[in-house]
Amino acid sequence: MALSLAGLSFAGAALIAGMRGWLTGLAIVVLMAGWVLHWRRLRMCRREASCRRPSRVAAGLLVVATVLVLLSLAWQPFIEPWALPRLAAGL
Repeated sequence: MALSLAGLSFAGAALIAGMRGWLTGLAIVVLMAGWVLHWRRLRMCRREASCRRPSRVAAGLLVVATVLVLLSLAWQPFIEPWALPRLAAGL
């Protein structure tokens, strides 16, 4: 039973890996929306003193998510061809 569950999870991972381009595009759109909402709130709170500013945690999470998406964009064309031969030589 455990092997069949592992097989299903590997098949699911292969399905998700096949949709890498669509998922990356969706992540970029969601990040852009997050940054726009963050900047709109900052701008609104500069005009109104009663507004509560966005938290630093939210800004930090947006930065981390942006770095991860940029890393995923650079992985296949730049990082993987450089890293795989070095990893294979070390094994």
